[in-house]
Amino acid sequence: MNARRRREVPEWMQRVYESDGSWYFVPRGGKWIRLCQVSEGESRLLERLREEKGKLAAIEGIGNMPRLVTAYVEACKADHKEKAWPKYGDYVKPAFKNLNANQVDAAHVGKFLRTKYKDKLHMQRIMRAFLSGFFQWAIEERHAKTNPCRDVKLKKPAARTAYITDVEFAAIRGHMLRAKNGQKVPGGEMMQCFVDLCYLTAQRSTDIRDLRWRVDPAAPDACNWVDQEAGVIHFKPSKTIKSSGVAVDWPITPEIAAVLERAKSLGKIKGVYVIHTLLGKPYGATGARSAWDRACERAELDGYTVKDIRAKALTDAQKAGYNIDELMVAAAHSDVKTTEIYIKERQTPLSAVRLTIPTGKHP
Repeated sequence: MNARRRREVPEWMQRVYESDGSWYFVPRGGKWIRLCQVSEGESRLLERLREEKGKLAAIEGIGNMPRLVTAYVEACKADHKEKAWPKYGDYVKPAFKNLNANQVDAAHVGKFLRTKYKDKLHMQRIMRAFLSGFFQWAIEERHAKTNPCRDVKLKKPAARTAYITDVEFAAIRGHMLRAKNGQKVPGGEMMQCFVDLCYLTAQRSTDIRDLRWRVDPAAPDACNWVDQEAGVIHFKPSKTIKSSGVAVDWPITPEIAAVLERAKSLGKIKGVYVIHTLLGKPYGATGARSAWDRACERAELDGYTVKDIRAKALTDAQKAGYNIDELMVAAAHSDVKTTEIYIKERQTPLSAVRLTIPTGKHP
């Protein structure tokens, strides 16, 4: 029996496939890119293939950084809850496309951060952390020998001092329900529940978005959930779960219970998440932030972020008479100095100094 001869594929047709009457190009590690219909002929196919390969070459450059960053994101994205985290790789690849990982030094990283994020000090630190994680992975995978991010010093962002007054908070909260044209915002009531829980529990917005009606069997040690039987909400902050591991049980007060009941009544599909879309899905960071920003805009208030809700809650709690140690426990902090940062910079002290105009006369 004669062996079946394998049909050789021309070099220009490698990674090009026909499916459902169309030609597709599949770059390594990438998604299928539709080129054209088969009926359009080989000339159109070649033209579209040149276009897509040209785009790919412009992105990838001549270094191995883009390919390695893609591999790093794919290997480690499951370890990062932040949905935007994989996008950080897309910000990095164009800037380092002509470099190999073992060629990148502190000067390259510093220039990238200070040029692309010139007036965004917080984003500089986020991207340095991403690159530091990448180079640590590259060292372990034998693609690099040093982590250049360790020698990159950045200017520390100024601490936020914004404090949302009671009047402003009520205004922002109220404007979540109606758009500028007066029409009802579909998810406005749920976003009110989100803001209310952020304030009443003084927890991070990330952990409120992750709050569930029951413990997650797949990740019981990394779950924020409502324990109706015990009358508490179990918070295990995502920010500290891999470091200090500090957790806190927050009593379900009558005010919190009312918000939980309201959240439970909203939406067409009741899922496992307390704060959920109309279809029962959890809100992402972008969705919650956008709802807050739009409400601030409608209330004609600028400069406040979702994170300022937690600072207001802790500051208000201190004004109500709770001491700093109690607030540290409530905020799930491992160091009282962290709690003090949330409070002291949002309170303007009253001077006790009293002066009189000098007259030049002897007393």
